[in-house]
Amino acid sequence: MDPKKNYYEILGVPGNAKEEDIKKAFRRQARKCHPDVNPGDKSAEARFKEINEANEVLSDRKKREEYDAVRSGAFSGGFRQGGPYGGPGGFGFEPGGRVYHTETVDFDEILGDLLRGGRGGFAQGGQGRDVHAEVAVEFLDMAQGTVREVRYNRPRTCASCGGTGRSGRKGCPQCFGSGIAEREERVKVKIPAGAQDGSKIRVAGKGEETAGAGKSGDLVITLRMIPHPYFRREGNDVLLDVPVHYSEAVKGAKISIPTIDGPVMVSIPPGSSSGRKLRLRGKGVPAPGTTSRGDQYVILQVAVPGARSEEFLRAVEKVAVFEDPNLRGGWN
Repeated sequence: MDPKKNYYEILGVPGNAKEEDIKKAFRRQARKCHPDVNPGDKSAEARFKEINEANEVLSDRKKREEYDAVRSGAFSGGFRQGGPYGGPGGFGFEPGGRVYHTETVDFDEILGDLLRGGRGGFAQGGQGRDVHAEVAVEFLDMAQGTVREVRYNRPRTCASCGGTGRSGRKGCPQCFGSGIAEREERVKVKIPAGAQDGSKIRVAGKGEETAGAGKSGDLVITLRMIPHPYFRREGNDVLLDVPVHYSEAVKGAKISIPTIDGPVMVSIPPGSSSGRKLRLRGKGVPAPGTTSRGDQYVILQVAVPGARSEEFLRAVEKVAVFEDPNLRGGWN
């Protein structure tokens, strides 16, 4: 470990980067400058060496803490691989700040070890990471429940090298020495009635595989609701704006309106104004895991006739005598 180097900058991550972000950054850059991909390119080889060094420190919690402490000037001692926090060999520094190199390492072996868990990568025989995916679902499907097929890229044991990360004496060109390669998978999932936007469904064992015989991670699916043309949702309640004729609002009427279960008849009380809410009990969205349901609220929107004929205007004049002169209170 060389405290004079900015390992965060080398991997292209911020100083507060999470472990998974460091891992992704390392894998992304390692693919670009691996010696097998850039034969004879000394600059790529040097870059690959630097990336490995940065990852070896930042992917290990204790090494990272010590590195950060040294960088901030809070640590007066030295760090040496082969001690309590590191394996044999590698890089280190002494109290005076002198950097030393303790052994010559093979680049292919470093990459294979790193990604397979030898130096902070995939845990051989450990626990695979969770894989995250999003799926867009129609409003009614989320309200009523459905089954969807989800496609996603799943890190699995490399079919080319069988998870060893090696191809002869070289790193596997398919998985770049990691023993893990992404493959598209499909899985059918049941979306429960009443699921909301942002709800998560966990599918056990469908996440990242380990390079060994360890337990796979899970697939975590986030649901994203596709808005409906006229239904809206507040919790488990459904809201619906319903346009009504002026005459229907004045005299009252029975009209057919849609619900998530199909059309129903509702009565508009005489003298209804725009914004009046009519409640339909139990016509909302089911509460997940229960038998209870929300309600549907019908919000009346009174439509004023657009006709401007002489006959219409005379009819309006006759109606005006029944209007409340104090409708706007003390405004006028």
